[in-house]
Amino acid sequence: MAFASRLTNRSDSDEGSPDRTEPTDDDGSVTDSALFRLGRVLFGGVLAFNAIDNLRNLEERIGYAEFKGAPEPDRTVPAASVGLLLGGLGVVLWKLPAAAALGIAGFLAGTTPVMHDFWNQDDPEEKQQEQIQFLKNTALFGAALAFVRVARRSK
Repeated sequence: MAFASRLTNRSDSDEGSPDRTEPTDDDGSVTDSALFRLGRVLFGGVLAFNAIDNLRNLEERIGYAEFKGAPEPDRTVPAASVGLLLGGLGVVLWKLPAAAALGIAGFLAGTTPVMHDFWNQDDPEEKQQEQIQFLKNTALFGAALAFVRVARRSK
């Protein structure tokens, strides 16, 4: 109730001032915590590892993207993989973190519906596997958006 009353009691003089309803991370308490660093390393590290795996098996990944009907897979697969690698490393190292997390979010938003189109699968097992991958990527997308928000607040 206190949160709602703070929102409704805001005056016009509050416009242009920082949003007092949200805590800030000016002291670095969130981003400097061991738990947050561990989360960053796990999230970004796994994505960077996947990007390296994509680059090591580029022909196979390009072939799969062709099979799925991805546009210009000879160009998009390497470019997306490099972008994912840079995004993952950026989150791990917390360098340009908002841009890094946005890059990851863009990768996931662009590739997930194309590569994991479970709704187009006839075989129940394939459909289930694609749905699992789609939902996993959706969760990663949500985490990337959360990292964008934290990165912007921790400037």
